[in-house]
Amino acid sequence: MNLFLEGERIGLRTIKKSDLEYLEVLFSDRETAALIGEIYPMTEKNLQDFYDKCQDEKDRIWFVIVDKKSGKIIGETGFLRIFMPWRRADFSLIIWDKDFHGEGYGEETARLMLDYGFNTLNLHRLAVGVVGINRAALKFWKKIGFVEEGREIEGFFLEGAYSDFVMLSLLESNYREIKFKCNSRQFKKHRSS
Repeated sequence: MNLFLEGERIGLRTIKKSDLEYLEVLFSDRETAALIGEIYPMTEKNLQDFYDKCQDEKDRIWFVIVDKKSGKIIGETGFLRIFMPWRRADFSLIIWDKDFHGEGYGEETARLMLDYGFNTLNLHRLAVGVVGINRAALKFWKKIGFVEEGREIEGFFLEGAYSDFVMLSLLESNYREIKFKCNSRQFKKHRSS
């Protein structure tokens, strides 16, 4: 497996044309799609357009998330709307395969991507947008250090009801502080054992 970034249980690699058929199945999960704001069906043209955007690295770097044990694609992650003069980008991370929900795969992916974004690409600011009804996603992003910046009141509509769209961000300085605290705790834990 040709991985660009590798964690303990997952690896990140660029999207291949041969992945599209499987990604179409993942993207067809209406429940997960709705929680991230996707309400239209994924057409063959949409899928091809998505693939083409992922191949163009001008303002987007995109990966599939692969479970190393099975070799199975479990999600996708990446930076989009990258604007290097301001050292900023939007961040996306979705674990599509429900068998991998709640098992720490998102956190492992986030650690790899945050390290890549802040320490390799030299980004200063990452932002995410979360549909307000997606409580699990809001909890996840806040847990890894993102802070709420604002809300687009009733900016999302699903199944007859409006929900806020929540904007969160993580600055490089906050990332370094959080990483330092985590490393200090691990160091203390290691020294006491």
